[in-house]
Amino acid sequence: MKSKFNKEQLYFLISAALSWLINVRSSKKTFKSILIIKWDEIGDMVYALPTFHPLHSEYPEANITLLCKPFVKPLTMHHPAIHQIIDELPKNKKFDMIVELRGNWNTFIYTLKHLPYKRLDRGTVRFKNKLGGGQVHEVETNLTIIKPILTNATKQWPSPIYIDKESQLEADEFVVKNRLVDFAVIHCGGRRALRQWPLANFAVLARTLKDNYKLDIVFVGTEEDNIAINEVIHMSDREAIKCTHNFSLLNLAALVGKAKLFVGNESGPLHIAALMNIPLVGIYGPGVKDIFYPIGKKSRVVHHILDCNPCNQIKCIRPESPCINLVTIEEVESKIIEVLAL
Repeated sequence: MKSKFNKEQLYFLISAALSWLINVRSSKKTFKSILIIKWDEIGDMVYALPTFHPLHSEYPEANITLLCKPFVKPLTMHHPAIHQIIDELPKNKKFDMIVELRGNWNTFIYTLKHLPYKRLDRGTVRFKNKLGGGQVHEVETNLTIIKPILTNATKQWPSPIYIDKESQLEADEFVVKNRLVDFAVIHCGGRRALRQWPLANFAVLARTLKDNYKLDIVFVGTEEDNIAINEVIHMSDREAIKCTHNFSLLNLAALVGKAKLFVGNESGPLHIAALMNIPLVGIYGPGVKDIFYPIGKKSRVVHHILDCNPCNQIKCIRPESPCINLVTIEEVESKIIEVLAL
């Protein structure tokens, strides 16, 4: 963990220095082309969405290109502020401005080869946050990155996931086909094992939601989650619906938007649900407190913060009782009662 942190810190330092050198040498105020770099995961992209409208509003004539990983592209492909989405850096194209929300050494080298007139970067903000008392929520970090070029930085901008008609229709058909009216969406998967609440707990939760709250249960995830979902359904001894095949991120967003409740581990689907503004409860293990909590007034989390937090989320120093196992079913149900009453 230590070496990884040092590498990231080194990158932020060099990145911040590069931005300073670029910005100090240029007085250009108008920009016709902007490259946003967000080479990151699903949840990270969700919390970058609030930056797109302000950039477009500030430079309405600029062509805005987004560089992102291919699997997160659906979350942005219908965003009105984004004109082009790429997953590879263009070889011979110079952008007037580069906004690095999350980059790497490849994007750093690209910037050196194609010096923009303006560069805003994550490293500068992270160092300021560190000096100012610590890291803040990811949404605030992203907005702070672009703040230097905004003339109306206090305005509240919408940050929805834009869903196309076809994706919405497919989700609607799924609801009709499965005769869903009042239903809860559960995501029991997660990219890392230490973020995964015990399946037996999800089974009890599914049974409680079905029996006590009269909610149908829909399990979402990838096809890799099928084994775990089948086990939860078997242990719960209740009927449930699986949604793991041929369902895009936009299908997921549209489906979740119709749910009465979402409950899941800290993962991409949880943050998608947060932007769909539905009652939700996030179950957290080794995640850093506050930084990636789901946004919104209808969002709640259950999170036990131990002395070993934060960790590398790969190897636990208390394997007999990892922090996510400290989250009880009673704590989760208490939060469910709270959000359903809103």
